[in-house]
Amino acid sequence: MTTDDRSINRRDALAGIGFSAMAAYGIGTPTWQRFQRLLAEGGMRAFFTAAELALLGRLADMIIPSDERSGSATDSGALVYMDFVVGESSPKTQQAWREGLKWFDVECQRRYSKAFVECTDAQRGAVLDDVAWPAKASDTFKDQAAFFNRLRDLTGSAFFSSKMGVQDLGYVGNVPNPVWTGAPKAALDELGVSYAEWEKKYGGLK
Repeated sequence: MTTDDRSINRRDALAGIGFSAMAAYGIGTPTWQRFQRLLAEGGMRAFFTAAELALLGRLADMIIPSDERSGSATDSGALVYMDFVVGESSPKTQQAWREGLKWFDVECQRRYSKAFVECTDAQRGAVLDDVAWPAKASDTFKDQAAFFNRLRDLTGSAFFSSKMGVQDLGYVGNVPNPVWTGAPKAALDELGVSYAEWEKKYGGLK
């Protein structure tokens, strides 16, 4: 399996986010609004250590690597938002994040006698293969797979809430469309409806 094959691409990340993750951390949420306000005021405080951020960055970029459309999770500035979200969490949640990240170093030391960020792409990919999907993880890795799932959710929310992520999705927001010609005929045919029937029944749109 190649490094690219092992990487969890941004399409997989988007599918893994789900509505609940975006509702918790995405654009327009209270957390996101507080983040934007503090960012504008220059009042951001770092939670993760430099070593934890380096590890988090490696993981985030394996979840959302750069491609022909846009940059990676770290390129988008996602780490700053992720650091803010965890920093605003309860002490219990913060400890869970520290322990969850530390596991990757402990596991890589056990397997390869070096820290996660010092491992090769193939070695890091092998570790992620064991925890990337909770439903497929063995009992040995169930807890860490659950943590990685939360990490993937937050990475996706942070990326797709960034300017780069919004552009990646192609979302243009509340922009008027002065020239709308209606739904495609193929779509109308599949549903068995037509604008002619609508106009005949309701007299057209005024």
